[in-house]
Amino acid sequence: MTGMTMNDLSLTVQRRIAAIAERVYNAWLDPETLVHFMSNCQGITLTSAQTDPRVGGRFRLVMNNGTKDIPHTGTYLELTPHSRIAFTWESEYSTVEGSTVTLDLVPVGAETLLTLTHVRFATESSRDGHKRGWATILDGLVAANRTDAA
Repeated sequence: MTGMTMNDLSLTVQRRIAAIAERVYNAWLDPETLVHFMSNCQGITLTSAQTDPRVGGRFRLVMNNGTKDIPHTGTYLELTPHSRIAFTWESEYSTVEGSTVTLDLVPVGAETLLTLTHVRFATESSRDGHKRGWATILDGLVAANRTDAA
């Protein structure tokens, strides 16, 4: 697409999760839970997670693709209990400054509608790869909550 800049490249992925918003919110901030639902994402395993869940706090996720570790880091920009988490996203595959992810949580009865929005990519290919990755991660969160509810 001619004239498109990295500022225009964004993605949105939604999933309905069989858990209340508080549980979904906390899942994104708890290292053990992150490792549980972010593993097995397109052949990539989350091998470790560290979080400092406060505005200005940092997180570090280490994913392994079978041959090497790929660190992902970021800073929490917004933490509105049970409704919104926003953070920067920094990795070797997302090198654009200002790349951010926002998670919006909307209660729907005993479930939660999660909308993940990731903005600023260097290329359409990077955006598309991240969209597949985030979709798989959210599918893992859906499956983890289906299993936990059973």
